[in-house]
Amino acid sequence: MSQTRSDAEDLDGAPEAIEPQDAAELKAAGATRTKEKKSRAKAKAAAPERKSTPRKKRTSLPLFYRQVVAELRKVVWPTRTELFTYTSVVIVFVLCIIGIVALIDFGLTHAVQAVFG
Repeated sequence: MSQTRSDAEDLDGAPEAIEPQDAAELKAAGATRTKEKKSRAKAKAAAPERKSTPRKKRTSLPLFYRQVVAELRKVVWPTRTELFTYTSVVIVFVLCIIGIVALIDFGLTHAVQAVFG
């Protein structure tokens, strides 16, 4: 059973499994596969265990504090006027949403009372 390289490889270049034609070839192929599995299992068992990388030491409390302070220094803090503006915008937005929800609630309450009396 001879095959050319193009017949034994798919488009990716990975070799395809060659299918045996008769029972004798099937038996031989099965025995080869079992030997391969056993040899892989032996190789895996005989392989030395990988040493895991040593764990990093935990950050000490003073180092953590210094890192936090360093990060806080990088923050761009708003000025007093920007803070006042942002706070005002948020309060106005919340009041508008409260008004809209109150109007919807008022309308639905009157609609339900009109329908169910």
